[in-house]
Amino acid sequence: MQRSIPARRTKANHSLGIHRGFLHGMKGGGALPMFSNPGAFFLGTLVPSEQKFIKTVLESARVNRYNKVVEPCAGAFAMSHLAVQTGFAPQQIEASDVSMFTSIMGYAITGQSLEALELHADGFTDEELLNPAIALYAWKYLSMIKDAEKEYFYAHLIDMERRRDEHIAVLQQQLDRAKSILHGMSYRVLDMWEHLEEVIDDPHALVIANPPTYTAGFEKYYDTCGRMTWKEPQYGIFDPETGLQELMDKVRAAKCLLLCYEENKPGETAGAPVFARYGVRDGINVYLTTNRPDEVVELSHGKHIARPLESKIEGLNCSILPTDYEFSEHTHVEVRKIEQRNAQYYRKLWTHNFIGASSPMNFAVFVDGMIAGVFGISNAALIMGAFGSQVSGDVFLMYGMTIPHRTHRIGRLLTMIAQNKPFVMDICSDLEKEKAKTLKTVQMTKYPEAKEMRGVMKLVARNKDPKKGYRLTYVSELKDRTIKQTYAEWLGKEKKWRKARTENMGKK
Repeated sequence: MQRSIPARRTKANHSLGIHRGFLHGMKGGGALPMFSNPGAFFLGTLVPSEQKFIKTVLESARVNRYNKVVEPCAGAFAMSHLAVQTGFAPQQIEASDVSMFTSIMGYAITGQSLEALELHADGFTDEELLNPAIALYAWKYLSMIKDAEKEYFYAHLIDMERRRDEHIAVLQQQLDRAKSILHGMSYRVLDMWEHLEEVIDDPHALVIANPPTYTAGFEKYYDTCGRMTWKEPQYGIFDPETGLQELMDKVRAAKCLLLCYEENKPGETAGAPVFARYGVRDGINVYLTTNRPDEVVELSHGKHIARPLESKIEGLNCSILPTDYEFSEHTHVEVRKIEQRNAQYYRKLWTHNFIGASSPMNFAVFVDGMIAGVFGISNAALIMGAFGSQVSGDVFLMYGMTIPHRTHRIGRLLTMIAQNKPFVMDICSDLEKEKAKTLKTVQMTKYPEAKEMRGVMKLVARNKDPKKGYRLTYVSELKDRTIKQTYAEWLGKEKKWRKARTENMGKK
């Protein structure tokens, strides 16, 4: 979808009183909180852990071959600020965006006249809008009116009117500070795809992209409902569902190095993840992904995963399978994806001296609606190599934990489900589906063989471990079978195993 350049509007010469009257006509009086930080919208979306990771990459990149930092979708210029902090000169930074807010900032920082942006706003003269601080104030004020029915935004709007000059002064201070740090960089009103096309074959360019995390995200955030307009460029609406994959496909063999911010479900990133932060919202993690993971891992001195705190663990709203539950041909088995905090709860419950290593994807096995086990899967090795593996066809079974059933080996059922091809294909991207061939797991045991794996997976490596005894590596081909077929196969084997066990005990 292309956005067209809007027609030029006439000057808006009426006063802010039309908005003041509108607001006071909606709400009553009373004490209102001060909008104490009008510059809060300058802040980036990255938390300190992400900033620290990116700074490490930038510092290493600068002393290697990279002499250009490119920030498309510049937003509040967070990446440009980090680049300067790590030693890049402003002259080595290129930034671009298609939003009015960022373009006002970018023009102010780079000393360009706002006249070229052709800004018009209700309640402000065109001459006033040539002042970047007033233009930013106008955008913030007018973008909040659409939410004025909500008490929070209404209070902020009233405060912005009452302390107009103070807000503008603070914005001017922040612009002056940004200009003192970044002046010398280049900024253009430019679509991300066009900017990328310019630098894609530059081996000295490090591109750091932070595209919208939901469809038309920038449009919704910057929307003034037509109360403020500008000479808007043509550009495509970014849809993360398809745009992230399109971006990574475009740069997969590029000479430039790309680092991209993604908010995604575990295992569903478009690029190769080199940084992860757990639970930005329910079921969604923050990832920094790239087109060259090995290089970024080297630049950052290793991948970085922020683990959830133990205090977050909690059980599911369901019963636990009794330890003497009787399995039958009519038993129903299903697998559901669960949050890591839920998986950690049952792992701790069923394990002595629990140490909860993390897994990017966690699942629970339910027997007739009751939880019987949990397991973790990682498909990172399919696209970037992980856990001692090169890029391979291995899907990793990170852990498996079940209730201690008295008569049945539920752990075998759990492993058999994890090696099912339909299950694995369901959690893989299209690229990962082509590569996934085997299930691999590593067990630390006191014994040279894990008997529960006999007949389920093949032992391919046995190494002595000074603490645990043995480090056993098991592998199996993925099986083309359903969960229902898996359960029937498992139940048949369990019956034979129990019969043989009873007969052997009788002989003794």
